[in-house]
Amino acid sequence: MTSDSKKLVEEFIKVVNSHNANKIISYFSDDGILENVPLGIATHGKEEITAYTKTMLIDYPDVNFELKSVFGAGDWAGDEWVMTGTFANNTMSKNAVPATGKTFSVRGTSIYKIRNGKFARESNYYDNVSFLQQVGLMPGRPK
Repeated sequence: MTSDSKKLVEEFIKVVNSHNANKIISYFSDDGILENVPLGIATHGKEEITAYTKTMLIDYPDVNFELKSVFGAGDWAGDEWVMTGTFANNTMSKNAVPATGKTFSVRGTSIYKIRNGKFARESNYYDNVSFLQQVGLMPGRPK
């Protein structure tokens, strides 16, 4: 299963970079959970995961994940990536802050729980302070 779980994650990242929402969602089990840990968002089930994914693709229309490393261990997998894109819209946070149109490059990692060849859970962790600084929403070192 180790090589299968690693391969699943590698394929998934390619699909995410294709921006095909339906294909992205197909990687999750019907009762799957998708977490954006820094934002405190946890989506449950295909309907919520679909809404979250479509929103992400609207807010960051050119989002891209460069895979740095991947591991698989039984029903678990993990990866390290660099996410780049443009903060073009802000529908995810219900317009709590305005989109700035600025680009970003943020390091992060994801942990996946796999069940029957699909993601039962994906938990994403990244440096949100760096993101906010780069898009001009928090003082600090710019990109």
